[in-house]
Amino acid sequence: MKKDYPISLTYLLTVLAMFFWSFAFIWVTQAYQLGLKPFTVVFLRLVVASVVLTFITKLMKINNTIEKKDYKLIFFLAFAEPFCYFLGESFGMLYVTPTLASIIVSTIPLVAPIFALFILHERIGLFEIIGLLVSFAGVLILVLNDLKIGGELKGVLLMCLAVLGGTAYMIILKLLASNYPALTITKYQTYIGMLLFMPLFFIFEFNEMIQEKTLNLNSFKYLFLLGALPSSFSFTFLAVAVRRLGVIKTNIFSNLIPVFVGLMAFIILKEEFKAVRIIAMGIVILGLFISRIRMHKAHN
Repeated sequence: MKKDYPISLTYLLTVLAMFFWSFAFIWVTQAYQLGLKPFTVVFLRLVVASVVLTFITKLMKINNTIEKKDYKLIFFLAFAEPFCYFLGESFGMLYVTPTLASIIVSTIPLVAPIFALFILHERIGLFEIIGLLVSFAGVLILVLNDLKIGGELKGVLLMCLAVLGGTAYMIILKLLASNYPALTITKYQTYIGMLLFMPLFFIFEFNEMIQEKTLNLNSFKYLFLLGALPSSFSFTFLAVAVRRLGVIKTNIFSNLIPVFVGLMAFIILKEEFKAVRIIAMGIVILGLFISRIRMHKAHN
């Protein structure tokens, strides 16, 4: 993938990454409802993603060579995400609603700038700060509204592990994104993540999956969707965005996730949808719009 993407296309890919990612919270919930366990869901979605990414990179004849000096970075990238992120997300969603889970994940934009400032020396402008604060105000309204519905503490803590993994992932990704195609990075992190989860799957859940016959055509549908869209395309589009926009600006778009998830949870899972959610979603989008205007000026 080329380094000089038009900024408008980069924005589109970033929004699509968040849109596909929002579906993950819904599909994981539905997979659990069909009897699949966390390690099963994560491992098999990564198997699907590995097949999809291998096919695409071969079809597009993308150079998949990784320099030896970057082996450690690729490993730590995969350890941060998918391993730590999926570990926290998959188990956390056993105890919290999809909407609350997505809201906790959307705090990554507040954590990432701190690390990006000190490690990557990325600077954040005044309009980005204002946009981030406005957007997070909308997220906070959603949090307070959703906490009335309920969420167990251990689920929240596990989702916080996902936040830490996601933050570390973005920092390491920035160090790699300028040197390799986005698809190459995504493919190798998926391979490594799959290998890290493989022993956990076979030790703790494989026998149960076979005995209870939870893997069937219906449940595999969600695994395929998870592997093909969030685990393949979202990660690839994020790599493009981080290379073009940087960690801080890319992460501001993460505040769209609870907006998308709230809409999908209402449409697909029939969750309650109050007027306060509509107002909060509007505030999130307003904050993103403020940041986007500034970012657009900065690239022209």
